[in-house]
Amino acid sequence: MVLGANGSSACYLGLDVPVESGHPHTSFIILAKEGLPMSRALLPGIAAALGFGLTLGYLQPGSPWALVTALSFLLLTAWRRWVPGLWLTALFLGIASVRPVEHRPELELQLSLLRECKGIVVDLPEPTAKRLSFTVELENLGVRLLAYGPQDLFVYPGERVQLFGRYGVPEPEGWREYLARRGIHGLFWADRVEVLSQSKGGLLFWTARAREALRSLLFRLPEKARALLSALLLGSRGLLSSEEKEAFREAGVAHLLALSGLHVGILVAGGWFLLRLLRFPRAWRYFLLIPAVGLYVLIGGLRVSLLRAAVMFGVVGIFWTLWERGLVAKAWLDPLQGLSLAALIVLLIWPWSVRDAAFQLSFSATAGIVLLLPFWTGSPLRKSLPRFPRYFLDLGVVSACAQLGVLPFLASTFGYLASYGLLANLILIPWTTILVWAGILGLPFLVFPQTGVWAGRVLAGICEPYLWAVEKLGNLPGAVLPVGEGFALWYLLALLSLLILRAAQEDFLFPLGHGLKPHRAWPG
Repeated sequence: MVLGANGSSACYLGLDVPVESGHPHTSFIILAKEGLPMSRALLPGIAAALGFGLTLGYLQPGSPWALVTALSFLLLTAWRRWVPGLWLTALFLGIASVRPVEHRPELELQLSLLRECKGIVVDLPEPTAKRLSFTVELENLGVRLLAYGPQDLFVYPGERVQLFGRYGVPEPEGWREYLARRGIHGLFWADRVEVLSQSKGGLLFWTARAREALRSLLFRLPEKARALLSALLLGSRGLLSSEEKEAFREAGVAHLLALSGLHVGILVAGGWFLLRLLRFPRAWRYFLLIPAVGLYVLIGGLRVSLLRAAVMFGVVGIFWTLWERGLVAKAWLDPLQGLSLAALIVLLIWPWSVRDAAFQLSFSATAGIVLLLPFWTGSPLRKSLPRFPRYFLDLGVVSACAQLGVLPFLASTFGYLASYGLLANLILIPWTTILVWAGILGLPFLVFPQTGVWAGRVLAGICEPYLWAVEKLGNLPGAVLPVGEGFALWYLLALLSLLILRAAQEDFLFPLGHGLKPHRAWPG
């Protein structure tokens, strides 16, 4: 999906993919114009059905009949070659895969009395404003706790540690359920932490070492610049105050703090520009950038939104390489398939993510872009605009499509909508691009004391006005629009009605007859 046939970048499912001006294949990322045949609907249908099945499974876990039903539909599909049968198979497999949480009263009693424990660090530590958080798997009880230790503590995945402190119950209930889905039974407030044995290495260990090295450089910055750049570069939002994070939510730009396709796109665009200056062939640019994106996913903490963007960029890169060698047809590239593949990968790795706001917001925003953006990209008005105003209109339309996609989930998560979200995104997305690259280019200067003070002043001079602008946008009259509890349900019902109307025009559910095609205004 291309934002400008003669522009410098394209938007592929929320990920800015650079394209060359005047290149005959500039508009290679397009949706098929021949409707939505069954073959194209196969993968999106499986991903959506699995997601719905997991959601239903968490609402009613341990359904004994779900697995039998799934196997029945699988056999029916194999016999009749009926594609909707695969969707129903995925739906009931999702229901069957969720097991009820086992409640052990004796375990709760033991945890409540816990004052000292030993265990293994199993994830990437994250700094907060006052402490360092990490997950530890206890040796004697076989459960996981989210531990909060002193902020100056250094622990790494794989290390065996001993904690001294007290057990705590997560509050409110929503956070307790959030942690329980990840297999975390509670909190442990550690006043003292001792490392009993070092880690044996591994991917998570070296990722944590790299994050710690970058974080130590950022800690040489003034407080506000340190907190903001830690969020934008590493995804560590814990250093921002609760007031600053609330300001981002009220301004409608909280997604800027969550590493996602936007941040991957900013990095890819810069790398693409540099490799093009060095005259690398297009296939080699993808060959070099795909591993770089994978490394960034690790450095960013293996977040759902980052993994989605990385999978989709990898799909584009591999497809383009195969197309240049004549192994696939250009028309086969479909962003809907990339989004569906990314969703399947995330759900298979982290089934619990289907109920998390990060998964819902990331994939619904991208789905909004892929389904709604073609209304604009194919319009005569856009084609008639000069390049400079078209860039800003493209940015605004992409933001609007993403906002429409996430509306029900924003409403259900926060209970309000940001009235000036579109305006805030138009102002702050370009500013975020400058900030990210200023932070990356400024890191080497922070290594040396002679240049660190100067670099810190420059970065603080960019970060502080940015935070001021977020605060002012969030404080505008009417910036927060409260919505009722039923808003998300009614919105999703309206969306479902639109999808049914769209399906009525597509030949995969309701054949239109010989020679008839869906109206060209329909996305896809």
